[in-house]
Amino acid sequence: MSLGLDSRREEEVRVVGFGLAGACVALQLLQEGKRVRVLDDGKLGSSVVAAGLVNPVAGRNFEPSWQVREALEVALPFYDWVGEGLFREVPILRLWIAEKDRAKFERKFEVVKDWVAEVNEEGVLWKGGGWLNCPAFLKRAKEKFLEMGGEFVNELDGEAIWCAGAAGLLRGDFEGVAHRCAKGEILTVKIEGWGEERILNRSGWVIPLGDDLYRVGATYAWDGFDRGPTEEGRKKVEEILRSFTGRGFEVVEHVAGVRPIIQNSKPMVIYQKGKGWMVNGLGSKGVIYAPRLFASLTF
Repeated sequence: MSLGLDSRREEEVRVVGFGLAGACVALQLLQEGKRVRVLDDGKLGSSVVAAGLVNPVAGRNFEPSWQVREALEVALPFYDWVGEGLFREVPILRLWIAEKDRAKFERKFEVVKDWVAEVNEEGVLWKGGGWLNCPAFLKRAKEKFLEMGGEFVNELDGEAIWCAGAAGLLRGDFEGVAHRCAKGEILTVKIEGWGEERILNRSGWVIPLGDDLYRVGATYAWDGFDRGPTEEGRKKVEEILRSFTGRGFEVVEHVAGVRPIIQNSKPMVIYQKGKGWMVNGLGSKGVIYAPRLFASLTF
């Protein structure tokens, strides 16, 4: 991927937020030869605690994720450019919920066949999925941003590109943008000797991290955004895990974040005069869409 840097960097662009969306936008601006200044409050947003799951066919109805093929054609090379090994391709086993679930899949086969690796009595194995190590990505993105001449600042004035996630939606940074943000809780657990190497998906998911560690999630709650991890959330995620395995487990980490979701559950890029651009609404599929949103911005 060519950097395309102009050593003059005469045009300055301001970005608010350095989560997944902000990091992708800021680095791509630097690739375009812009001078980039970022304002970030340093608070842990949903990008830091996100599972980073990439599932090409999601939900109970076997629908391919919106424009997933086009989005991944941009996203995967971009993540490789930021840092080798940040994205890990892992097959996803979508377990049958009931016999009628398998019948539903068979009706949708022509729509999803490009993502099918195998069909068996357990379920359907999707190819092309995996997970992005989001904390490692953000750390490497910050390093790369500074290496390429980007600047972090304490204040900004004038129009900017707002990548403020759920916090921005809840504040109402942009007029007329309705949202339905949802809090999610995730556990990291240790299960000795299980040896599961696939991502498991069925009314929840389990992601193998290696060294007997697994990430498990996730809950959906429409309130309590400021409460952090809860005992109720932990119990719900533990129930999800028990639906996949009867093995004993040790909880290593329990985190919570708020997904930035806009009404139609698709990412949104809009411009408002005097404010600038809003890049938001990545929801639970932000890893798929974040790098591609840059193409919707104009300067």
